[in-house]
Amino acid sequence: MPQQPEAKLLKDLTEVPGGWPLATVIDAFLDLAAYWPNHPNASAATRAREAVSRRLADLWASQPAEAEAWLQRCRELYAKELAGKETRPEELCEALLRHGAAEWGKYECGFRFSEAGLLRGEPLPSAEREYWAAEYLQRPHTRDRCRELAERLVAAESQETARKRQKLEEETAKRRRLEAELQKSQEEGRDLRNRLVAVEAEVSGKDEELQAAQNESAKCKERCEELAARATGAEAAVAEMRQELGQLQEEHSQCQERCEELLTRLEAEAAVHATTKERLSQAASDAAERRVEVERLQEEGRGYQESCQQAEVARLASAPEPGSKAELQLEKEVLQDRCEQLRQQLTKAEADRSAMLGQLLDLREEKGMHKERIRELEKQLLQAKKSHHLISGHTPHCEAPVDEASNSQEPDLAERLGYSFVDDDGTASSVLSHSSWFSVKPDSVKPQCFMVDAIFKTRSFGADFFLMGRDLKKGSQVVAGDDASILEVAKTPEICDASEVVELQAGTATLRVTPDHLVQVADAKVKESLYLAAGKLKAGDLVMLDSGEVAALSSVMLRREACQVLKIVFEPYLPVAVFSRPTCILSLGHKKKPPIRRGGRSQGGPGPSDACMDGRASIPITAGEYMD
Repeated sequence: MPQQPEAKLLKDLTEVPGGWPLATVIDAFLDLAAYWPNHPNASAATRAREAVSRRLADLWASQPAEAEAWLQRCRELYAKELAGKETRPEELCEALLRHGAAEWGKYECGFRFSEAGLLRGEPLPSAEREYWAAEYLQRPHTRDRCRELAERLVAAESQETARKRQKLEEETAKRRRLEAELQKSQEEGRDLRNRLVAVEAEVSGKDEELQAAQNESAKCKERCEELAARATGAEAAVAEMRQELGQLQEEHSQCQERCEELLTRLEAEAAVHATTKERLSQAASDAAERRVEVERLQEEGRGYQESCQQAEVARLASAPEPGSKAELQLEKEVLQDRCEQLRQQLTKAEADRSAMLGQLLDLREEKGMHKERIRELEKQLLQAKKSHHLISGHTPHCEAPVDEASNSQEPDLAERLGYSFVDDDGTASSVLSHSSWFSVKPDSVKPQCFMVDAIFKTRSFGADFFLMGRDLKKGSQVVAGDDASILEVAKTPEICDASEVVELQAGTATLRVTPDHLVQVADAKVKESLYLAAGKLKAGDLVMLDSGEVAALSSVMLRREACQVLKIVFEPYLPVAVFSRPTCILSLGHKKKPPIRRGGRSQGGPGPSDACMDGRASIPITAGEYMD
């Protein structure tokens, strides 16, 4: 394989690069340990091995977690060979020896190194691997060097490393204990929930029994009152009626207090909902600012990259003197540092943007919870008012029924909360912002009218997107015809077969639907919106576009062809703007400039590798192309 110009033989190593990990330093030592003492390059290999040993001892002491992980992998790979080793030096020596034999047999000789790591030779066949692995194990000096290194590494393990290992084991045991306690707590929680459900069911049954007893008590009370009226006369009957009237008035006051309490809670929920909406809008604006900041950082990063490329081109073209070359190299390093800072800022901005998106999702969920809570409170308020009406209706001396007051207060309360009551009578208008869209309404009886390639508008975090009908699923949201309301797909869309398709065209707006699809038409005589089936329309009929404008149909074509349509049900039942997929013209964007390349052939390769003189196979060194 072609070698890079900066790669050197491993025996020529004088200082281990700082970027080498622990595993790479171990592999380098095991390769240098295989040199015979009488090898011509034994002295150079010894110096390199000493440098690697010192660096390995430092890493072994400063990185106990990585060291233990490497040793654990060796225990798993060579469990049989390490089983009988009682002391840690013996176990570590055997692990080094076995790992070195495995690596020695995989590749040809001539290991090289660079700042990035080791550059190994070509892989050997399986038969040769076994031979060289056995050869590595049979060399006595290799075992002695591994034993010396193992003793040195064991001695390098400081008391701080032992304390860290003990602390790690204690934390692991504590975490397992906490996990067990958490699982136990979860089981207790499930048990409590089941018991709560059973108690609620029992309470519900007791409520029914209490209601039956109250009904029976009321009947008995009526009979007693009748007997008392016959026995004591009219005065006793009047006294009883007054007493009953006082009780009803007290119940009436309690009902009013309950209504006021529910109204107060509803207003509090509305205030919380308003606060949530403000937080949601603030989060959306913050997300937009983060997006602008990310785009600015990306643009600035691209500018610095272009500056670096231009500086590199200028340096290669001008062939400067050594002094100016150093200045350009310094400038290049400064620009590279600036690019790295910009990349870090960009990464941080993207992380902040992701966090803001998560907050937006949380706020939306919180907003939905508040809406659901408001609806529950409204139901409770209506039920309380109904019960109040029933109580007041039985006593002719009580105040007038409160239905009219409640009816007059409900719209005002809804307006204060930001809602409005709408009667869903099947009619609605559609006003959108693009004049090439038709305003259609899904039919509740025959909803299988949308084509699979029909395009809908969706909205997320203030940005509009477009999806085909085939990409919609249950829970997907699309923009309604008023360009403000959000419709949700109530059920999973179903694909059905159709035999007829109607093609409508009004100016630049086109639409392909099934004949039973409802299309909004314009009629000056009727103020409400009208919808007609697409199969009943003809050329010249006026239809409503999404912009609110009226356009005449220029052509209506009924085609008999087998196709697939989508059965989609939206909630709420409102018009939706949709258009057919148009035919597009293909084009290209701006062409990217080719990168500046600099290549050439080396003038000659070095002589045969000295590392091949130990009897192993080797390959000739060939010259190859390289790029800066």
